Amino acid sequence: MRYEFLIERMRACELESWADIISDQISHGLDAEKHGDLKRWQDVLDHLPEIEANSINLNEPSISVTGMALNEDERGKLKTVLQQLIPWRKGPYDIHGIHIDTEWRSDWKWDRLKDSIQPLKNKVVLDVGCGNGYHGWRMIGEGADLVIGVDPSPLFV
Repeated sequence: MRYEFLIERMRACELESWADIISDQISHGLDAEKHGDLKRWQDVLDHLPEIEANSINLNEPSISVTGMALNEDERGKLKTVLQQLIPWRKGPYDIHGIHIDTEWRSDWKWDRLKDSIQPLKNKVVLDVGCGNGYHGWRMIGEGADLVIGVDPSPLFV
């Protein structure tokens, strides 16, 4: 994975001191020696097809991304790859017409939380324990300028 954009944005948001050391922190945190499943997870990501997104909706309970219409074979292959990333803890998501149900209904938590953290417009947010990023996506949908999510599990990168 490449983090140049994140580091550049951190410098622009007055986070220079962290930007100077984050590359080493990422390398340490994503050390395959420490996490035996990391290679398997990366292999799954490498098999995801590149499908251009025509629409991304971050303001509905199910975060969705849609692109060109997939035929049944393409949709089946995408679903097979996405299922290799189970368990999906936070969500729900809809990826090119494939609904990803999750263990936790993060949209319910978002509905209880969102009014307490407003306004998010143009804010820089650090989401500690972000999991797969569901709430970060929702914060971007509410106008946050930048959301940085950190989590101790490389699965959620």
